[in-house]
Amino acid sequence: MRISWLFLASIAASPVAASDLCDKAVTTIDINQCGQSEHQIADKKLNAAYQAALKRIQSDLSDTQQRKDTKQGLVEAQRLFVQFRDKDCGAVYDLWRDGTIRGAMYWGCMIGHTEQRTKELESFTLQE
Repeated sequence: MRISWLFLASIAASPVAASDLCDKAVTTIDINQCGQSEHQIADKKLNAAYQAALKRIQSDLSDTQQRKDTKQGLVEAQRLFVQFRDKDCGAVYDLWRDGTIRGAMYWGCMIGHTEQRTKELESFTLQE
């Protein structure tokens, strides 16, 4: 039970956790719905950061070949990230599959990976 409270505390600390869904999450179903909702919010931020990184590549790099190579590398990395995140969090779910906490652990993993990747994409730019 301690881990589920840690999960809820981490969600409550996020700026978007003011939703009624998460504030009132007590049952396993509510906690899972909250986690899914929070992941959807994090995923939208990830997609926005990814699109912004692609735009920065286009505007910051004048060399056509460098721009093409950099974009191709980022697109491939993003696809691999999604595969990694989904497999890694799937393994977390499997690890906890015999407990009602499995959903909370899964969504916590998905949110954590997604937020970390968003930070990485937000800093994906030429450092001068």
